[in-house]
Amino acid sequence: MSDSGLGFSLKRFITLIVSIAIFVLLFEGASQLGGGLIKAQVEQTTSKFHPEKNAEDRLKPSMVLATEVTIENSVEEISDAIAANWTAEGSCQQVIEGNDMLQFNLKEMVVSASCAEVTVTLKHTGAMPANVMGHNWVLTNNTDFMPVAQAGGAAGLDNNYIPVGDQRVLAATTVIGGGQETSVTFSIESLVAGDDYTFFCSFPGHYAIMQGAFKVI
Repeated sequence: MSDSGLGFSLKRFITLIVSIAIFVLLFEGASQLGGGLIKAQVEQTTSKFHPEKNAEDRLKPSMVLATEVTIENSVEEISDAIAANWTAEGSCQQVIEGNDMLQFNLKEMVVSASCAEVTVTLKHTGAMPANVMGHNWVLTNNTDFMPVAQAGGAAGLDNNYIPVGDQRVLAATTVIGGGQETSVTFSIESLVAGDDYTFFCSFPGHYAIMQGAFKVI
């Protein structure tokens, strides 16, 4: 065998070895890449159900539901407690507040038909004087509310914005300013349980906002 033939055969052998090595490396790289993709997919799928992963997110709906149920139960318990503590004797003494923001703190007042008489105390929690932001408490039938309120504005502060001698006025306090309080005591014998009555402030313009329902039960 010639040297040239031996050299040619050696080159072919080396080329073959290198080709095989490159093929092996490429095969291993492709295998690792494919295995990594499969592993990542499996981990992504199973991680949602792992007992130690995503626990907060998986428990969140139950926690929110439990909180809502607790709040609802608390509201019902408070309502039941208020109903249980309501007494006819206690309802005969009513206290209501007005402020400088044209607001009463109550939208509804409930008294018992068994009360011989009712006393309503009005407190002005604001700071403005009576001629600027005065408040009173007036009671009428629902149907008489608007006519009396409008007539009251014309009566003037000297008459506490109450039309003089108007039989439609069932009860009324004087007009007071910030830091003051006043009260009125009246019989509800003529009031009918279940009928509709309205209380309001008759200071000009106030009645549109400062009003509420007065109920006899």
